[in-house]
Amino acid sequence: MKSGKAPRFFCEHCGAEVGKDERSCPECGRFFSAVRCPRCGFSGAAGKFSAGCPVCGYSLPPGDAGYELPRSRPASGPAAPLPLWTWIVAIAALAAAIAGLFSIL
Repeated sequence: MKSGKAPRFFCEHCGAEVGKDERSCPECGRFFSAVRCPRCGFSGAAGKFSAGCPVCGYSLPPGDAGYELPRSRPASGPAAPLPLWTWIVAIAALAAAIAGLFSIL
């Protein structure tokens, strides 16, 4: 899918558009060690991507909004309560500590 349009580069961490020769993201400050193709996953130096991905030829089509951050999983709700035995052990340890404190006084 090679096109006449120059490829665009996006930060993998925050999604901001960055220049081809940038060493770090101007938005989030993360440093880039390589460029990764969003289609095939190939990683390499930015110079290899001057006409799109050297492996699959991917380049953003004209008018594409750019890199889309992966969606995180929705929260699964509140955490499960602790089992009863944990509360019993914690209360017993606290009682032993208090008893030990009073035996010193």
